Amino acid sequence: MRKHYLILFFLLLILAVPAFGKAMEPIDHSAKSILFEIIENGVISSKRASLEFSASSVDRKTWAECKFSILTINDDTKRIEIDAYYASTTESTIRSLQVDSDTVSFEMIPFSLAPDRPLKFIATRVNGTSNLYKASAVGLWSGLLDKNNLVTIEWRQVSMIKLPHTAIGK
Repeated sequence: MRKHYLILFFLLLILAVPAFGKAMEPIDHSAKSILFEIIENGVISSKRASLEFSASSVDRKTWAECKFSILTINDDTKRIEIDAYYASTTESTIRSLQVDSDTVSFEMIPFSLAPDRPLKFIATRVNGTSNLYKASAVGLWSGLLDKNNLVTIEWRQVSMIKLPHTAIGK
């Protein structure tokens, strides 16, 4: 009798092992030129952003990178100033990465000189498409001058950015 239970146990074990050891399908995400207006404490700021990202999950190993440019409208000089940034899991400037078939989310440190100013980024595929995403980013930062004053940052996705000046530079 004991022998039958032992055989049954091993049979079930043999049937169950492939389910646990089975490789998962790779999940890839990639988007270019997602545009945002940047809102500080509920008010549209003079900054806009253009962002692209890639993220992947293969056999429970994930990685991501994010490149973005901040465009600052400078009405005093009648110019647009552009600053480029990069964040990645390789450089530990992207953390808490979650990748599933429809959504990517992570916390990124967009400005290496300000590690206390993370942004929580989330992008969801639009209607199962491969490269169209609904995206946003939010942050709660301490003020530059008054550390007790908190600033709410929101990157709100827009379909286009209208710039009031044609010159780019400082």
